[in-house]
Amino acid sequence: MAWRERLYERRLKGPIDAEKMDEMRSLFHRRRHEIPIPAELIESPGRPEMTIRTKWLSFIVQFQKDIMNVDAELTLAAKMMATRENRRLAVQFIDSIADDLNL
Repeated sequence: MAWRERLYERRLKGPIDAEKMDEMRSLFHRRRHEIPIPAELIESPGRPEMTIRTKWLSFIVQFQKDIMNVDAELTLAAKMMATRENRRLAVQFIDSIADDLNL
């Protein structure tokens, strides 16, 4: 059983198009080494959505017209380790990626 919670929300500076999705994909691969466990990037065909999936948790990134939402889907083990500090670090990482991409 997985728990899902809203981790982050950010107003976008502009629309998310194919070029911006390519930039996100490229940045994920360049910064992949910063994620301490094996992770894969999964894109949702036909929808502006990406998932960063690991064994214990996933980050589901959804792009709406002017908002980016990031939900965390956690296994029981991950939920038990999801301290306030770990959440803060995850949000800080997501925020730095969004800043790098000028989202």
